[in-house]
Amino acid sequence: MSYLRKIEYTITPNESFKILRNCSGCGCKTIFHNTNSFRVNANGSKIDVWLIYQCIKCKHTNNLTVYERCRPESILQEEYEGYLSNCNKLAFEYGTDSQFFAKNRVEVDWSNIKYIINRKNDMLLETDQFFHEGDLLVVNNSYALKIRTDKVVSEILNLTRSELKRLEKSGIIVVTKEKQEHKIMVEIKGELYSDRTI
Repeated sequence: MSYLRKIEYTITPNESFKILRNCSGCGCKTIFHNTNSFRVNANGSKIDVWLIYQCIKCKHTNNLTVYERCRPESILQEEYEGYLSNCNKLAFEYGTDSQFFAKNRVEVDWSNIKYIINRKNDMLLETDQFFHEGDLLVVNNSYALKIRTDKVVSEILNLTRSELKRLEKSGIIVVTKEKQEHKIMVEIKGELYSDRTI
């Protein structure tokens, strides 16, 4: 099927993911945040690198493994210098990498993820802020954030969740998810805003 317009969006986290784990200081499961600091330890011919997380209540720390018993020459010099200088960009990259957390076997706190939705091809909508029949919206969630699909689509279309549900039920909107590619596809098949003023 051909579409009048293909409008792409990206979902990007505003901050590093927080994690949930047992805290020895608090004596219970608490939230730890990314300190944007690395710990580097050279032991003979091997190097260990950790990203330091900290309990938001008592400030106890927990080190998440970046490299373990690694040969120095296997790390790019620029990257290694980033660990030593506590590069914020590098800390953010690890702090938003789901595979990094899976490798460390820690639980991400998905309940309060802060994110922004950016429109990639903004020029298409400079003079027309409305969506029309024949539009295809592609929402890229490359960070694999666990956010409700209806919440994301409602935000983009400026609809309430109940309005979205009604439009889906009537076939005016068709929402599909491509889980492997972390995408949401929204097909507009009719008039969205006929019964209200935006």
